[in-house]
Amino acid sequence: MVHGDLADLLRRNNPVMRSSDRDITLEKTDLIDISLQIANGMTYLTSKHFVHRDLATRNCLVGEGFVVKISDFGMARNVYTCDYYRIGRSRMLPVLWMSPESMKYGRFTTESDIWAFGVVLWEIFSYGRQPYYGIDTTWCLKFRELQ
Repeated sequence: MVHGDLADLLRRNNPVMRSSDRDITLEKTDLIDISLQIANGMTYLTSKHFVHRDLATRNCLVGEGFVVKISDFGMARNVYTCDYYRIGRSRMLPVLWMSPESMKYGRFTTESDIWAFGVVLWEIFSYGRQPYYGIDTTWCLKFRELQ
């Protein structure tokens, strides 16, 4: 995919950067179109009774014309190790994208994918900022346990 993953594309083209440092200009209409493509892709996955469990901009590939494909990098996740957190002896989990019920019970559902889509919208319209930006992941976990 010509533009790579969406997280990287957004960060490289944040409008607060000097225009000479950006690859392209992402207009608000582009961000809305990207969001709609992801929503449509997730609607399709839901229609096939599939739960993604790790929807995030890092798992969306962007091609020519800003065509977005939802993916899961699987083995390549070490590129984004700071996006995952190990709870006890469990595997690395994308806790900042996880719904409260997924964190509490370890269950992933269509509804938890909808939560993750909300986080993806945050990532898109903040040009790739990590959820809870600037706040320690451990603190976020403790705070979210209280809710």
